[in-house]
Amino acid sequence: MNSTFTISKIDDINLKKYNITFKNLKPKIKKMLDIMLNLKELKKSKIFSENISKIRFDLSFCKDKTIHQINREYRFKDSPTDVITFSLFVDDDNSIIYRKTADLGQIIISIETADKQKKESLEKEILTLICHGILHLLGFDHLEKKDYDFIVGVQNKILEEL
Repeated sequence: MNSTFTISKIDDINLKKYNITFKNLKPKIKKMLDIMLNLKELKKSKIFSENISKIRFDLSFCKDKTIHQINREYRFKDSPTDVITFSLFVDDDNSIIYRKTADLGQIIISIETADKQKKESLEKEILTLICHGILHLLGFDHLEKKDYDFIVGVQNKILEEL
């Protein structure tokens, strides 16, 4: 299965201030996707049971103010957060599949929150959030502890291979 993605900024966030560039992120995200799409643990995603040969999604970066507004409007949580995903699930009546390409949805990341919560480098934190977001787009969630443990385990496995 192939994958494509677009990267953009929602607002006037200055990524250079954080030493983040799309040029540096793109090959790492591509490698992450290659690893993910070959992991047997993820084969239970409905994406693999459909007649799909390519997936795509959008990745956007923003400031805390913007993600706070999105979080309040769509999730009814009145605070900024690190990552929000808007999924278009393959098994949903509203899914978008065209010419064997599944449009999975959008991942939105607040650079400011990611920078505040980073344990190591900001780049590693961003890659962790992207990985987490992609897992959500593939249909994995963590409403229960066992599901959270699964997602974190898969995330760690993927990030170790990067």
